[in-house]
Amino acid sequence: MTFHVPFEHRRRGQPIYIGFDVPPTRVRTPRNWFGFFGFGLSIFAILTAGVLSPIALLFSLIGMRRQPRRLATAGTVLGTIGTLMLAGVISAGVFSHSKHQRHVTRERQSKVNRVLTEKTSTTLKLASKEFEEYSQANDGNLPAWIDANMVAIKHQDAWGESLRFDAEKEGGKLRSAGADHRFDTKDDVILKVDGNCSQETQIVEY
Repeated sequence: MTFHVPFEHRRRGQPIYIGFDVPPTRVRTPRNWFGFFGFGLSIFAILTAGVLSPIALLFSLIGMRRQPRRLATAGTVLGTIGTLMLAGVISAGVFSHSKHQRHVTRERQSKVNRVLTEKTSTTLKLASKEFEEYSQANDGNLPAWIDANMVAIKHQDAWGESLRFDAEKEGGKLRSAGADHRFDTKDDVILKVDGNCSQETQIVEY
């Protein structure tokens, strides 16, 4: 408003306004462009499964250091949510891919093991012929346990492991350890051997 300052009370350099009101000075509101772009980009990123959310979050975090912070705050929240969404999508994709790769690997290994099992069965049949010949030459008796295993270990299965002979009350079994290389597991390849066990044969009870 207009005012008058008497000359005797006026300080040196103090302006004297006489007449009409001076129009108020227009104060420009500062703009936070980082917050603005971060907020807009975060909304777009949410609609695209959070693909651009990390970039939007970065802009919003920079905008949080400036005034005003309303859009930057909203962009930070949305950017965080979108980034978590993106992390979830990536994690699910990685898990699904790993699961598929493990399934493919198991299927491939299963096919290989089936082929090796067939080769091992052929090896067992060849080894059993030696026991048949011994049985025929010894009134149907099988060799003693140590001798039988000496014959068995001369033969190797398709996995490179030696065979094993297990004597039973009636005949015996030629056994391959199978794909896991461990005897007495479910993947063992077994062939029955006919014959009588002598008194020197170690009987295996199951």
